[in-house]
Amino acid sequence: MRKIIIALVLIFSINSFSQDMYDIIGKETCACLGTKKLDYQKIDKKELQTQVGLCMIQSYTSHINEFKEEEKVQFDDKDGMRKMGEKVALKMLVNCPDIILELGKSTQKEVSDEDDEELVVDEPQDVFIEGQVTAIKKDQFVSLLVKDKNGRAYSFLLLDYFDTASVLTNNELKVKDAVKVGYTEIELFDVATNEFKYFKILTDIQRQ
Repeated sequence: MRKIIIALVLIFSINSFSQDMYDIIGKETCACLGTKKLDYQKIDKKELQTQVGLCMIQSYTSHINEFKEEEKVQFDDKDGMRKMGEKVALKMLVNCPDIILELGKSTQKEVSDEDDEELVVDEPQDVFIEGQVTAIKKDQFVSLLVKDKNGRAYSFLLLDYFDTASVLTNNELKVKDAVKVGYTEIELFDVATNEFKYFKILTDIQRQ
């Protein structure tokens, strides 16, 4: 029983020592970043992470001999450095929460920017063709048939509102009128063929 108690005391002593050291490193990292006078409104996530890492390593290096041999972390040990960074960040959250908050904001902004880029990349781009109206059909949806100068026939559906849609809905457009048509393609289920097909959807109509 006595051996167990001694062992527990040693374990808690080691843990306490480690936590005390991480607390010191956390405070020194906060102080180091404070002297840099970083502009958190302009600095990006990568640069902020670099500055936090440099301050943390500077503090850790100055105290490395105070760590037990088995607790020391080699700089090429990515997993070990990551875990140490997490422990130091927890201490920084107590000593300089504003810096950790800014790091979180920069990460969130970067993710948001990446999402915006993906939306821009994935968003269908409008295409334009010029030609002559060959027919206007009004069934469940309004269809506009156009033939370009090369004799190629196109069929467009009117599904959504756009600024110049009234040219078609107010019967201002006639067969043989010259037009410039903007459209995008989307995949819809075709009941007639019982399969998904790509349809050209009108986004703009300009009479020439």
